[in-house]
Amino acid sequence: MPHIAAFRGTLAGSTERDASRALYRYHQTFSLGGRPVTRKTLLCVVRLAPWSEGVIRPHEASVPATRAAELAGIKAARGHKGAVLAGYRDAATEVDRLFRKAEGETATYETTTADGVVHRVWRIQNAEIFGKLRPLFAPKKLHVLDGHARYEAMLAYQESLGDLAQYSTGNYGLFCLVNLEDQALVVAPRHRIIKKGMTREALFAAAKPYFIVDKLAGAAKDIDKQRAALADTVAHQPTFVVVLHGEPDAWKLTLSPDVSPASEGVVVHRALQKYDIVVLEHLLLKLTPADTTIDQLAVLDAVEKGASAGILMRPMTLEQVVHADELGQVLPASADAFPPTLADVVTFSIDPNEDVA
Repeated sequence: MPHIAAFRGTLAGSTERDASRALYRYHQTFSLGGRPVTRKTLLCVVRLAPWSEGVIRPHEASVPATRAAELAGIKAARGHKGAVLAGYRDAATEVDRLFRKAEGETATYETTTADGVVHRVWRIQNAEIFGKLRPLFAPKKLHVLDGHARYEAMLAYQESLGDLAQYSTGNYGLFCLVNLEDQALVVAPRHRIIKKGMTREALFAAAKPYFIVDKLAGAAKDIDKQRAALADTVAHQPTFVVVLHGEPDAWKLTLSPDVSPASEGVVVHRALQKYDIVVLEHLLLKLTPADTTIDQLAVLDAVEKGASAGILMRPMTLEQVVHADELGQVLPASADAFPPTLADVVTFSIDPNEDVA
């Protein structure tokens, strides 16, 4: 069972830690489909546990270089500046109801970031709320949505501290918890940018054994055509769109219905073998290095400026994401994203000799 706790945090814009323990209600208001929505989360610390325990669950692999950078940042700060975004199941919204009174009051901290997202934080120091939250979370699993490398860095830092008292701050990590039922929790695709090595000839050679290839005439810079092509699937088969440097056309690749990734040597749970990201990484890209972004325009701009190819993806559903970790499986790194980006609104300092309780 996850053990969540209040902690002495430091709010953005302040140099002083809170005098006493707190939880932090965190709202992000942003535009979704042309209308403002608010993702409601809880910033707290969670007792660290290895993936193998199944209490905190991953759904995608981490990148070693990112994990190393996160660990270096934790060591330099002697604490956590950034939180791990994780989801929990609460169809009855019992957790959200505990914070409704506080949300009607003026936020303790508010800022608007360059992307137009409004961030509001309420410091919660109500012992009654603390007491009610613990039993609510006790039976739940935490599904890591974003921050896999960060969490593994937290575990590595914990191990580097040696033997710790049970409630030492070194045993906890900063988390941002969101109800999986939150309507403002959206999954965005991570598109791929291939810097070099993918020409039209290379693309067709790699795609021919597995994919139906359709030319999208004049669509290399037409986002609407690309999105329409991604939405028009054949029998729900994995699909993506490829744009090549110097080419006016784009190409839609759809996995042939008679191709089974498992039969092609892809070692993955059968329930996941036709996820777009699995098919892309194992049948088309294989070991080809790629950068990722959630910005489709950034992909087209990179290709225009010299990247050899851009691959435009469809978003996974939240159900697919959670299903992967419930099966104990991990998808390829950078499989998805959960915008907007969390702001570093609260930091968590670690002193091995200090307890959170």
